[in-house]
Amino acid sequence: MTLKKFMEPKVLVGCTVADIKRYCLGNYIQGLKRLTYKNFDVLLIDNSKTDKYAKEIAKFGYNVIKTKHHENIADSIIEGMNMLRDIALKDYDYFLCLEQDVVPPPNVIELMLETKKDIVTGVVPHLLIKTDGSSRNIALLGIEDKQNPDKYKYFDLESVMQNKEGLVKVDYSAMTCLMMNKNALKKIKFRYENLKNKDKTGTQNFVWHDICFSKDAKKNKLEIYANLAIKCQHYFFNGWCLALGDTKGGEFIKKEKLDN
Repeated sequence: MTLKKFMEPKVLVGCTVADIKRYCLGNYIQGLKRLTYKNFDVLLIDNSKTDKYAKEIAKFGYNVIKTKHHENIADSIIEGMNMLRDIALKDYDYFLCLEQDVVPPPNVIELMLETKKDIVTGVVPHLLIKTDGSSRNIALLGIEDKQNPDKYKYFDLESVMQNKEGLVKVDYSAMTCLMMNKNALKKIKFRYENLKNKDKTGTQNFVWHDICFSKDAKKNKLEIYANLAIKCQHYFFNGWCLALGDTKGGEFIKKEKLDN
């Protein structure tokens, strides 16, 4: 280990994974391989029904822990996220939650560390499909809706794309590409809210962990910043990716071939 590497903050990169997103494993692995920061480790928590996917990931040389599969996906995610949190608090300076359908720029860690913020996120595009069938290209960032404090207004993707760099304070960020330091990790434990008993229809409803994290950050007086220089690719819809820049027609590009 060089002296420079020893002096650099130690970063844990990871997330919960499942074989339902095997379609983008090749893209994700290539993204990990391209990371340019030197002092980081990768740890993935697999909650698939079998251990086949964990074994497949391990063949790429990355650490993976197979955990129990819960029928409630939220339970699986929270269990894995808090395992990563505990490990990061013990052995690392930062935790970068990089979800398995997101590919960041190679220098994502350097760009995040440069901000010197407790919590920093990248720009992750998404296609928001409304109940009436219409769609809108958004960034998974938001500000509070002043008229409805329990809701967030998403950033328009094209507007974000017009800014090549800069830091923007946000009230909400998805966990897709989000880094937090020990100060933030100590104050926030990952959770979700089960609203089944509050839902008059009797259907299962959740307040997902990303929204809970954003609300808990505010409660603990922690600010979330988006680094607009960090523009990611988001692989979703079973292998199709909305590439940054393809904002006008909602164009999609095919996935890369799985690197076996």
